[in-house]
Amino acid sequence: MERNRYIFTFFLLLFSASLVITSCRKDEEDDPADQLRIEENTQFYGLMRDWYYWYDKMPDINPANYGSVYDVMEAIRHRPLDRWSYITSRREFESYYLESKFIGYGFGSAFDQEGNLRVTFIFNTVGMYEEGVRRSWILREVNGTDIKPGVNINQLLGANEIGVTNNFLFIDPDGEQVSMTLAKDEVFMNTVLHKEIIEYDDKKAGYLVFKNFTTPSFEELEDAVNYFNSEGIDDLILDLRYNGGGQTNVANYLASLIGGADVDGEPFAKYLYNDKKKDENFTDNFTSEEHTFNVDRLITITTRATASASEMVINGLKPFMDVYVVGDNTYGKPMGMNAWYYDDIYAFVPVTFKIANAENDGDYFDGLVADSYVADDITRPFGDPEEASLKEALEFIATGVFSGLPQKKSLYVQPFEQMTGIRAEIGAH
Repeated sequence: MERNRYIFTFFLLLFSASLVITSCRKDEEDDPADQLRIEENTQFYGLMRDWYYWYDKMPDINPANYGSVYDVMEAIRHRPLDRWSYITSRREFESYYLESKFIGYGFGSAFDQEGNLRVTFIFNTVGMYEEGVRRSWILREVNGTDIKPGVNINQLLGANEIGVTNNFLFIDPDGEQVSMTLAKDEVFMNTVLHKEIIEYDDKKAGYLVFKNFTTPSFEELEDAVNYFNSEGIDDLILDLRYNGGGQTNVANYLASLIGGADVDGEPFAKYLYNDKKKDENFTDNFTSEEHTFNVDRLITITTRATASASEMVINGLKPFMDVYVVGDNTYGKPMGMNAWYYDDIYAFVPVTFKIANAENDGDYFDGLVADSYVADDITRPFGDPEEASLKEALEFIATGVFSGLPQKKSLYVQPFEQMTGIRAEIGAH
């Protein structure tokens, strides 16, 4: 079993899970499928007993008694804290983190205050984008089923397999109905969803909407730095409202681009493993980058969907510069995972370490607290200065104070809240 250090630096080491003694019935011993199942379960259970951050909270089980490694995971997961450990296929894991790809349609969604399901973002590489669909469009029907709160859009769209076809009825910003039939396909995610210069009160703000931390993000972020530097920005507004995380080496890169020379060599994040694996503990320092954003402070836009590596960037920079949070408290995931490949079939991705910043702050299980609570205005496109969260950030740049607007809680369960495992980090249909 290969171990992949899922601090997302993607170096591979050999690892053998400790063997767990199990008892088998004679018919199981003679059945190759049962033998394979028991071996998989045993290997995974041994891995968890050794590396899982909450290994001492795990129940003692006989892994041979469970139907699959997925069942073993659910039997030993430490509830309620562990909402994140998962198992997926090696192919899906590498497609997402190394290639920034997944199978689906390539859009996110959320219900607005009137119960309309609106597109929150869409990747510019997909067929739906080519058909004109953009943020703020209303999805009225899928295959004739009316979309309203309580309908699980993820289930309605079917299996995440190439060729699965659905009919969509949208309402565009002009109130016109737009129907299209599209098949699920491999989606390449452009992780920089939007970037532009916004001139406001005689100042230039660089506005960057960043979606996921994956390997292709390095090039996209470098392009963003060069673009903003060519325009000479005064402030940076980093929009992470739909960013569910990803590779932490990309998080370090982004934070180093923001912090610049002032943070070079300083601690970005501390990785703290369980007491069996204290020799794995280490400190990840900010890196020296040739081109940086050249700003003295950072204004971020977040929601409850802002998680993991996104929170690392905010928390990691806080000891060294002023970082402001506009929108809502973040999700609250101060934990990280390593990944192990099993026979080119599975990627086992359990929680294995805790994350803290240079000041040892890291217990943000309830999320990083917002400085100003503003509703996510999904009726407006990215970059619209009247969009509530962006407007609040621009007003802060101009005045130095927040408006103190009351927070508007969502009235409905949102589609991203129904996503689990790697799909929760992808955060798109």
